[in-house]
Amino acid sequence: MNNVCLCVGNYAHNPFYVKFLDISLYSIEELCYYFLERVYLLDDSVVSAELVAWIRNECGLGKLADELDIYVRKHVSVSAFVTTILEWTGIYDAGTVKRVERILKEQSSLTTTQRYKKRAEYLYQQGRFRQALSIYSELVDYLPATDYTGRALMYYNMASIYAMDFAYEEAAGLYYRSYTYNPDSQTRLAYILAKKMLLSDYAFGSFKRENPEWEQDFGQADELLRAAQEKWEYSKERQLVTEIEGLRSSVDREGYHKRMGDLVEQLKKDYRRQTKE
Repeated sequence: MNNVCLCVGNYAHNPFYVKFLDISLYSIEELCYYFLERVYLLDDSVVSAELVAWIRNECGLGKLADELDIYVRKHVSVSAFVTTILEWTGIYDAGTVKRVERILKEQSSLTTTQRYKKRAEYLYQQGRFRQALSIYSELVDYLPATDYTGRALMYYNMASIYAMDFAYEEAAGLYYRSYTYNPDSQTRLAYILAKKMLLSDYAFGSFKRENPEWEQDFGQADELLRAAQEKWEYSKERQLVTEIEGLRSSVDREGYHKRMGDLVEQLKKDYRRQTKE
């Protein structure tokens, strides 16, 4: 047989909970997979007595825990701590373990701000927008006042999260703050789109007249909105809305309520995933 991995230790009755990612780990193999897949997010908090106790009590790996206990007391690097666990379990080849060790050593030279930037970017890419927003909000206070590029990026990302929540007033304000630090065309266009969604036609007309030098950007914004509308018309989401509307107007009230219930439950799951602390 190929690709067979011999597991070690026990399957935990009580999982190790990674609050940051809302992940529960039930075995030493799952812990190793977590290390490998999230290597760019690991920091000194990994070297903890809580994790060692879980390895000892839940996984039944006393010898490994004894060695890791010493590491915790001596405050060894996260690279030494993680690679010891990977080597002890033996589920990854030496080349993979060396790669993890190298990445962790490189990350040790990053500042706290740089590490949190990476964490926020990861959360953003994973769709955990509220968590990312919380980190971005804190990071702005730590960035040097002269770091215009960094501040522009933070405000832009925060604005994009608000825009996805249809909070266009907050989004427009943050896009504009980003634009004051880095007046590029992409941020200007995002600011115009947020204002378009926020303002009435009359108010947006006034906004256009106040910024005649942005005429080309206003035209581009109109094109993007038309393209978005066309994409919506042929999207699965639009088909779902049409289906639900059809069920609502039909005699199949049971089918309508079931379909709506399924949709609401999925939206709740998505919301909880995005807002988990």
